[in-house]
Amino acid sequence: MPMMKKPSRKDAQARRQAILEAAEMVFAEKGLEVPLNEICVAANVGRATLYRNFESRIELVHAIMSNNLDKLDDIVERGMSPSDTLVSYLTEVLAQLVRTGGLVYLINNDHRFSDRYFGHLSVMLERHIDGFRTDIDVRMVATVVNMMAGALAGSPFADRQQAEPLVLDLALRALR
Repeated sequence: MPMMKKPSRKDAQARRQAILEAAEMVFAEKGLEVPLNEICVAANVGRATLYRNFESRIELVHAIMSNNLDKLDDIVERGMSPSDTLVSYLTEVLAQLVRTGGLVYLINNDHRFSDRYFGHLSVMLERHIDGFRTDIDVRMVATVVNMMAGALAGSPFADRQQAEPLVLDLALRALR
């Protein structure tokens, strides 16, 4: 009988990423209470692999949100113009709200997320942003993000997707 090759660290990272991506979409489409087995099927992994990577549903959700904040970190660090950074940031925040909806809740209830989020806003708003209100500040942008979340709250995934362009347009108009 041939010996099984131990998976490389790269393979394990790929499986973890597959679980995160599948979980985000399954949660978006079916809600957070979906059976975890549906995530395993979508990620093409066994239940043991899921639990080896994430001990609980809450840990999985937190990992998705941490990944999403990493995406926001990247936007802030890209070195685009202040205006492009703010538009890209709000576009990504909205996309995350459409997919997961939990970003605003975690920002308001978990300092690990709120510290990073408000740090992003502070960095982006250090300079004047051409094409946006001269009185724009962290509180104003945070309020607009809360409004975006409210506009999507309670809607099924397909409806959130359909509303996304309108919500972004209204959010940007509020800040211009």
